[in-house]
Amino acid sequence: MTKPTTDSPPILESRSHPFFTSKEEQRYIALGHEYPDFIYPAHPDAVQEGFAYLFSAGFRPPSGEDFDPDNPPMRRMGIPRRKMIGMIGIFRKIMKGMRQSWEDIEPYFGQLEPTPFEPKPGLWEELNGFIQKKWKDVRVGFTELPQQMIFKNKFTLFRYALIVSQEMKRDKIDKAPDLTAGKEVMRVYGSLGLVVNDIARWLRKQGVRCQSNHPLGGLTNTPTLAGKAGMGWQGRSGLLITPEFGPRVRLAPVFIEHPYFEFTDHRDHDWIEAYCELCQRCERECPGQAINSEKTVAIDNVPGIGALRTCIDRIRCFEFFSKTLGCSVCVKVCPFSEGGDIYERLKAVVQKRQD
Repeated sequence: MTKPTTDSPPILESRSHPFFTSKEEQRYIALGHEYPDFIYPAHPDAVQEGFAYLFSAGFRPPSGEDFDPDNPPMRRMGIPRRKMIGMIGIFRKIMKGMRQSWEDIEPYFGQLEPTPFEPKPGLWEELNGFIQKKWKDVRVGFTELPQQMIFKNKFTLFRYALIVSQEMKRDKIDKAPDLTAGKEVMRVYGSLGLVVNDIARWLRKQGVRCQSNHPLGGLTNTPTLAGKAGMGWQGRSGLLITPEFGPRVRLAPVFIEHPYFEFTDHRDHDWIEAYCELCQRCERECPGQAINSEKTVAIDNVPGIGALRTCIDRIRCFEFFSKTLGCSVCVKVCPFSEGGDIYERLKAVVQKRQD
């Protein structure tokens, strides 16, 4: 495992709701306490907290209501029971994937010393062949994980990241904020969780030590990490906008011990930010009024990137997100969600205005 490169604060015990911090994750956190010299922790100045915060005792909704540990604000969804029953299979798949991701890495805590780096020529091509044979809607990128992108009080075991994206189907997302769209969001959470676990198992068979992390309640800020890996760029909605699917993707990482692959980092997609300034449609149509006109710095001093800014009020966002099991209005109205040649067409719009 990788020893941290900066002094870091102690990892804190989670206070979160069990759906997002299972007993397996609690054990992972406890083992991190036992072996602090061999984990890769959040930067001492990390300010972002994970999704689990919104189910925690420290959370306060905009209304300022008191916290009820038996009925946290973000859990009151108001969805008819008959519709929830139809999603039991999806929730079971999500829980299975979350448990498996933690259980698969526990043996590493008995093998703490870093292993020597031995290059594996051709592994990237083999990996992509394995992925495309099984999942036509999955894409990957590879980069180094900045500690500033690890959520406050969290840690990973390794410092390199394979970022995995999976498409959400447009015809379902176009129903947002109807539960049809929410069901598609949850379907891909469940599917992608199993995908990254499967990829991690394949990599281990190739002699690669790695750690998959479920897309729901993860350890890092995945949209910004995927942007760093050249997979797209973060839009005004805070989501990653990709060339092929726009923001209709979910993301999850597989953390890897050594840099077996060439970094896919580049800034070819950062023009998207300029288009978002012209469009602003997601801000106008957000039902939770969670997208602000002015940006604030969310993460500062990120190596190779600098400051990362956001327009998102995450509390307002997740309050509506949870009530609809995924909302996705900002995804639906984003022009990039159209797919096809829309990416190049919108890029031409920005270039014309800049000329």
